[in-house]
Amino acid sequence: MLDLLAKLATKLQPFRKLSYLLAVILVGIIFSQLQQTTSQQPTSPYALLSFIACIWLLLFNILLSLFDNIPKINTDSPGIFIRIKLKVQRSLYHILALLFIGLTIVIVFLSLRMLRV
Repeated sequence: MLDLLAKLATKLQPFRKLSYLLAVILVGIIFSQLQQTTSQQPTSPYALLSFIACIWLLLFNILLSLFDNIPKINTDSPGIFIRIKLKVQRSLYHILALLFIGLTIVIVFLSLRMLRV
């Protein structure tokens, strides 16, 4: 699981700057739609869709930033403390991977509920 997330993060690194640009555009759309709203009913559904897209972009950026540099398992390292340090680091990455997958499930559920599918 951890290696799959690391490979995915490595292959998607070229899209990092594009995701930042898209996030800025979507936040601009959200703010412009909120400023145009004078009553309780929004004038356009673009604000809700932009909000959902921003949440997904945030999750995408979390994937790219967390799982980019995972330490490799090195069995031929000279010291026992280095091996223990790598195992502790990898175990923390495993916990982060479980949290990431849980967050992804929550965001999928939230997106489905917001879009009423």
